Formats: sequence, structure tokens, C-alpha cells
Amino acid sequence: MKDYSQYDHLKEGDACPLCGQKLVLRHSNHGDFLGCSDYPSCSFLKPVAVSHSVITLGEVGAPCPSCGEPLLVKKGRFGIFIGCSNYPECTYVHNPQESVKITCPVCRKSELHQRTLRSGRVFYACGNFPDCKFSTPGKPVERVCEVCSFPLMFEKKFKRGIGLVCANALCESRKKRKHIIIRPNS
Repeated sequence: MKDYSQYDHLKEGDACPLCGQKLVLRHSNHGDFLGCSDYPSCSFLKPVAVSHSVITLGEVGAPCPSCGEPLLVKKGRFGIFIGCSNYPECTYVHNPQESVKITCPVCRKSELHQRTLRSGRVFYACGNFPDCKFSTPGKPVERVCEVCSFPLMFEKKFKRGIGLVCANALCESRKKRKHIIIRPNS
């Protein structure tokens, strides 16, 4: 393991010890680090431990469903969220999941819910996960596919406008890229 102790004095905006360019704070899956702004010409980097503060913006006026303490509106590293005031003893964070009032066409036990990936991309999945793994990459619409008779289609953006695509991954219409345009581009 590299010894970074000789660079402990460095902070964001200081000169890079290798080339003299400005150091900038960067983020990766392995943590935060100071890196040279002249990357890739200069590959200097130094891991840093950054504490991300959470600011309380106000009170929601509702109790936490886990412990009964008041819920607070907070602002953290990834934006505004609602969390328990009893943190760290209670780690409840409100996660709104929009239900589209459409029953899952595969298991028929739960409704489809809006979910968000870490990248921010929105998709809709069965609320009965992990027993049912059905999902669609776009907003589901109750409409029967003309090719395979699957009872659900989803909205997708195309060059010509918003179209409907069969939610059945094995449908021939998806392989032939046939879709129905429901709203043309303006």
C-alpha cells in the first residue's frame, strides 16, 4: 500500500506536487480523492476522507413509522430527503414509490411501482419483488399487444415521438422494432 503521509498537508486548490497544476476533489466508487486537474497527463492522486454533512431544513410534522420520533426534511450529499430525527439509532429514510395502479401481468399479486436506479434512471417493477422480477424500462400502459396479446405495453421515446412498446421481452414486435407512436414530437 502506498504511503500518502507526505501529502497530508495538501487540500483542494493547492498545486500538484508532480506538475504544479491545481488539485481538485474527485469522487469514485472507492471513495473521494484529490487528483490533478491535468489528468491524464499527470496521474497524481491522494485518497481523502471527506465527511459529508447533513443539514436539517425543517420538520415534516409526521412521526417516523419505525420509531415514532418526528420526521425531518434534510439536505445531504445526494440532495433533499426525509429522514428520522432519531438518527443514528433509527435509520429510516422515506422512499416514495409511485404506484401506477396497474396489476403485474406476470404474478397478478401486486401493483407496479416506480423505482429509481443509482444513475437516476426510472423504471417500473412489480411490488412483489424478489418473488416476481417483472419490470419495464418505461411508464406502463394497459394495452394489449397486437402481435403477442401481452396485456401491457410501455412508453418509450423515439425520434418521431413517444411510442408504445410491448412489455413482453420475447415479443416479435420488439425484435422487428415495431412500435405505435401515441404522441408525435412537437
